[in-house]
Amino acid sequence: MTAETAPPRPLPDAALPYHRLTRLEHRTSRWWRPLATVATALALFVTLSLLGAALLALASLFVPWLPEPTDLDDFVLDNPTDMLLTFGMLALMIPAVLLGARWAGGGASRILHSVAGRLRWPLMLGAAAVLVPLYALVYWGSFLLDPPADAAVPRADPLLLAGVAVCLVLVPLQCAAEEYAFRGLPQQVLGTWLRSPLWGIVLPVPLFMLGHGYDWVGQVDIAVFALCMGFLVWKTGGLELAIAVHTANNLTLLVAAPFSPSSLDQGAVDPAVLLVSVPLTLAATAGLTLWFSRAHGLRPLEPLLGNGGRTAAPVPGGLPGGERPGVPR
Repeated sequence: MTAETAPPRPLPDAALPYHRLTRLEHRTSRWWRPLATVATALALFVTLSLLGAALLALASLFVPWLPEPTDLDDFVLDNPTDMLLTFGMLALMIPAVLLGARWAGGGASRILHSVAGRLRWPLMLGAAAVLVPLYALVYWGSFLLDPPADAAVPRADPLLLAGVAVCLVLVPLQCAAEEYAFRGLPQQVLGTWLRSPLWGIVLPVPLFMLGHGYDWVGQVDIAVFALCMGFLVWKTGGLELAIAVHTANNLTLLVAAPFSPSSLDQGAVDPAVLLVSVPLTLAATAGLTLWFSRAHGLRPLEPLLGNGGRTAAPVPGGLPGGERPGVPR
């Protein structure tokens, strides 16, 4: 290939929004890379899931007190095996997606975290420190004000405590995994081909909804949540705030589940639930957007740009970690 026909390569200080980060380098922006990445990630997830199930079955031979898994419709918190199967298997999407991007995406795994090329732990943990108490106050407060029909104080049970402990460890990983698989990967896959971020925010929503067995009321809640998390990922240039919101939502609901076992049931959802969950999701998204915009000198609908953490000369007006404000591309 001659110099005249070679594809243009971005300058070392080039900065792009999150969904376009694969365009930073020619090797990660080839048209077939997204297809190879998705196929590899799916194959890895299936393989890791089978290995995980086999290891859990093997562990049950040496841990006699470990209960058998219940039917999917009878998912209960006092069964640690259910917790391991449900949340542990979903957590396996993290290595599947990251390795898929690394092996088939031209080494594009680090840009899945953020425009800084890494997971911004202070941002995520700082947001979680505010969001978890907020979600607990809203959800647990609404529970106390309007208790469900099966509300009761659970008995002290070692298996219940074990299930809650497993939940506390695995739910944040499950939430992170779903953000990598349903927000991060689709945005960068579609952003390789398409300039608008709307494709990567909107198109994965039905896939996320299919993973939840609720009726139309519950699916409205899921759709609003997915759209808000997709927007936060694009706006903040990374997965951190979406992971924090997702974890705050799921963790506070699951910790309260022993006081109302029916809360874990999927299927029909009381429409009144939307009066709490949807405003909370919208308020959290709006609050985080305004706070992040003010902290980084951005307009509310202006995303943070970055170069994926590549070493580059200092950029006037730039931010630490290869980030800088800019306009959508």
